[in-house]
Amino acid sequence: MPAHVLVADLFGIVLAVIGFHMAFRQHVVRALWDRGRAARGLPPKPRAPRPEADDPVHYALIIFGMMLFAFGIIIVGFMTAYALMT
Repeated sequence: MPAHVLVADLFGIVLAVIGFHMAFRQHVVRALWDRGRAARGLPPKPRAPRPEADDPVHYALIIFGMMLFAFGIIIVGFMTAYALMT
């Protein structure tokens, strides 16, 4: 397989992994955001404890994460299928 297909596949896999974590492992993503704020010397954001159903960021992460997840899988599938068929 050509190198550009492998690079595109790697990019698609990275997108799919990031999207999976954003959609289904939100506590990991939020911990990374908090660590990034701490690394820049910013204070941690105060978060009021509330159920997931009341948190608007919860739904935004699910939607954006699923879009990244699907886009990554589509990139991998289409690039690999096209490279194998030509």
